[in-house]
Order: sequence, then structure tokens, then C-alpha cells
Amino acid sequence: MQAILEKIGTEPLPRAILVHGTEHVLKEKVLAALKERVDSGPMPEWNWSVIEGDSEIDPEPLLVELGTIPWGGATKVIALKHADGIPAAAMERIATWLSEHVEANCLAVFVDSLDKRLKYVRILQEFAWEIECSPLVGDRLIRYVKDYCTVHGKKMSQLAVDVFLERVGTEISFIQNELDKLIAFSEDRREISEKDVQAITSFGPGQLSDRAVFQLTDFIAERKRDEALNVLGLLLRSGQAPLRILPLIERQLRLLLAAKTSKVRPEETARRMGENSAYPLKKQLRNAENYTVEELFAGFKAVIRADQELKLGMPGEQVLTDLIVKLT
Repeated sequence: MQAILEKIGTEPLPRAILVHGTEHVLKEKVLAALKERVDSGPMPEWNWSVIEGDSEIDPEPLLVELGTIPWGGATKVIALKHADGIPAAAMERIATWLSEHVEANCLAVFVDSLDKRLKYVRILQEFAWEIECSPLVGDRLIRYVKDYCTVHGKKMSQLAVDVFLERVGTEISFIQNELDKLIAFSEDRREISEKDVQAITSFGPGQLSDRAVFQLTDFIAERKRDEALNVLGLLLRSGQAPLRILPLIERQLRLLLAAKTSKVRPEETARRMGENSAYPLKKQLRNAENYTVEELFAGFKAVIRADQELKLGMPGEQVLTDLIVKLT
């Protein structure tokens, strides 16, 4: 994302930019970068327009804007937001006009979903910059955090990033807020450490209750039965649903099995498993010694049995207690 934002600020803009995805924080960053580009030139108030897309839009005034010579010889940008709501025929008219007018001003089209079956999408893709703003996971989320730090003159080790994401979750606006806190907290130091992350960052939405669940699964991995059962009791008394806890126990077994059997780097294994980072897998490299492969496969069978019992209406505390005893 940082690379495309820099590109917007420094390179000649194309006549179309196709921005798609549901991560609205990233889309707002693209919009802000385009506005900053226009503001850096003469007469920005005349060279910037934002149009809200709807089913009643008339393409002709927009085409006039696209064909108007920019004021002061600067760059003119028209941002077309919520273009999903514009009829396909109107968008096809706009896209066709752009394809026939090489010297047109820049139209930034913002959509949540990119339907490549639509003719206007296929037309725009022939000459537009395409910017994906889908939710960030895995390596893309890690890269976003590192790039954000770099832009602000900071850096984080991979371990610090892993700990950070485990605490804050994946909501971009919350991640940015916590990174800003870390940047201010680290003051003149260039590196943001793991200790900084643990000292100043907050738990993300839903992460606080998740911490207790992860403590439970860590105790299971360490074969600390009494500790695991104590945390289980706390979770159930706080209203946690047994059918929410069970999948995280199954995930821990998968991490243990992967840590025990994988022959490739943890980062690659985590990516194949769909994990946001390699940190949870790395945590289990030592705990994997507590289990044989046969015990782990028996654990998966016990999880399946527990799932069936819960769905048949058996008491959640009894089912999960029996499962933890079997696993530990």
C-alpha cells in the first residue's frame, strides 16, 4: 500500500484508477493521497471533485469534468465514490469515453466489489491503475505494520510485529491508533521493541476475552491440566460459549502438529495454514515435544467427539473438562 501511495504522489496519474475492496481505511488513504496530490499544485479547489455514486447519476456532467482542461496546468482528479451503486450501463458509458480520450483527467473509481464480468470493469482494466483495498491478513498485514513504522522513521523486529498483532488483532483503524501510540512512546529511539509493545499497546476489539482463551490453549499445549481447567471455569462463568472455545482448542492441536512435523520455515508453514503471523506457530515449537503424533491425532478425534456432544445438548463444562483431561 505504501508503494502505491508514493506512486500517487510522484508519478503522472493515469486517466483512471480502479480502487476496490471492503477495507475502507485503506480506501480513505488512497483518497487522501489523491487529494494531497491535487493540493500540491495550483488552484486545487478547481482541480478536485468528489462525486457520490447512485442509481440516478447522469454520466454527461462527469464526462464534461473529465474533459475540462485542468486549472493552472495542474493535475485534475475526480473521485467517484460508491460506484457500485451506479447502473452498469452508465459506468460502461464512462469507461468507453475514457478509453477513447487519452488526455482525459484522472477518474478514481471506488467500489467494494470488483465484478470482472461487467464490461466497464474490463474496459478500465486495460489502462487503469488497480488498487486492492481488501482486508489485510498474513504477510500483507505484517508488511503494512512495517511500512507504517518505516514512514514514521521507526522499525520493528519480526518478533515485535508478531506480538503486536497477537495483541491488537486485524482491525486497521485500531492498528493505526496503537502504532501511533508506540511511535510516540519510543520517542527518539529508532526501534520499537517487544517490551514497548507489551508496555503500551491495548488489546484489540475482542482480544481481551481471547487472551484468556489463548491462555487456556497454551496451558493445554504445556500439559498443565489444573491451570487449564481453572481458566476454563473462568471463561464459562464469564459467558463464553463452549462452541466458541472448542475451535481454538482444535487450532492449538493443528499448530502443535505443524510445529512437530513441518520441514519448512515457520513463516511458510503459517502462511499455508492461513495464520496472520508465524508467532503462534513459533510458540508451539517447544510445546510440540510434549506430544507424540499419535496423541495429537487422538486429540483431533476427541475434539470431533466433543463437538458432537455439545451439539446434542450435553453440558458444555462437562464436555470441555473431559476433553482437556484427555488432552493433558
